[in-house]
Amino acid sequence: MSFRIIDGKNYLFSDEDLWILAEMETHPEVMKWNIDVYTDDTNKMYRLFKKAIKKLPKEKNQIFLIAKLNNKGIGFLGIRRGNKSKKHVGIVGITIHPDYWNRGFGTRLLKAGKEKAKKEGLLRLEAETMAKNKAMIRIAEKVGFKIEGTMEMRIKKNEKYEDEALLGMILR
Repeated sequence: MSFRIIDGKNYLFSDEDLWILAEMETHPEVMKWNIDVYTDDTNKMYRLFKKAIKKLPKEKNQIFLIAKLNNKGIGFLGIRRGNKSKKHVGIVGITIHPDYWNRGFGTRLLKAGKEKAKKEGLLRLEAETMAKNKAMIRIAEKVGFKIEGTMEMRIKKNEKYEDEALLGMILR
């Protein structure tokens, strides 16, 4: 089993890579937990990834890592640097394909993202997830995040209101 994490800024994405990212992001099990759903249409998601990846090498405020197992994309992580008075803060998003959940890949990817954020001079990382997303909270806590608060009825999904957990960590 060959697992590796690749810096997306230095990677030449194939069309197949972009389709894998799009299919992962629009997978029904992923969509169930995704707070900011842009689209559930894989074709539209593919076009969004293609556009974003094209800009990635020049993007100073973005970290993008891809997790590959046996040379197949199984997950990705993005960290977006905050604006103005929050340039020291990175906002984290992570997706692992459901076929690879509960195998430690999310933890390894998040640890790599944390180390990359430190190298890029970020001082703080933040993440938001549905409060009932115990798996994501467990992964984040393993890497050093702490729950800093919960906002009630913050997310509306499928006509139901969900609480949102706010996680943060100081990079030392």
